[in-house]
Amino acid sequence: MLASLPKLAGYLSVTLFVTLLSVVPGLILAALLAVWKDQGSRIVSGGYRIFISFIRSTPFIVQLFVVYFGVPQLLSGAGVDVSDLPPLLFVLVIFALHVAGYGAEILRGSLAAIQPGEKEAAASLGMTDAQIYRRIVLPQAFVLSIPPLVNEVISTLKGTALIFNVGIVDVMRQAELMGGNSQRYLELYVDVAILYGAMIFALTLLGRALEHHFRISEDTLTVIGGEYE
Repeated sequence: MLASLPKLAGYLSVTLFVTLLSVVPGLILAALLAVWKDQGSRIVSGGYRIFISFIRSTPFIVQLFVVYFGVPQLLSGAGVDVSDLPPLLFVLVIFALHVAGYGAEILRGSLAAIQPGEKEAAASLGMTDAQIYRRIVLPQAFVLSIPPLVNEVISTLKGTALIFNVGIVDVMRQAELMGGNSQRYLELYVDVAILYGAMIFALTLLGRALEHHFRISEDTLTVIGGEYE
């Protein structure tokens, strides 16, 4: 059963690449969205709610297909040909948006947990709103959000198992191809489960180490909904 692990493990680079290049820009966008919602007008809040509702109320595979198949059709109608763009680009876009949608709500909860007096004190020192958020508010929000954000990274990692649906050869796709030759699908999928389990276990340990390093209390985790899954 474990004989296929080394060959399948060679495709983990694709899985980790997609996860990393989705999480980093996704979290940056999440921070911007959370701040805009915290400081924004009704129009900004309305757009935020529409985006969050779409991300959180539709299956991820539907979002992937909407971006992968729908966006090229819309652009072709406007005279823009994107047929030469690699499928990976569309995958990274929707994964980043997915991370941004969930991450923004996580960070919003953490922003609410920060004492208003800290922003008032910073403002009294002459800091601008941008400086207050960049130097004081967002660093604390990210620290408070470590457990739920790690859960979101884990969710993104597991979601990469769907990218073979748009033609990207990752661990799942390679297992499917190898199964087509050997007809040993069950063994190969068990091997895939082992690989994903190992990666998720490592991420969980990393999250707990960060939580311990920053001494995030149990009461704080309760406020922001942050225990590990």
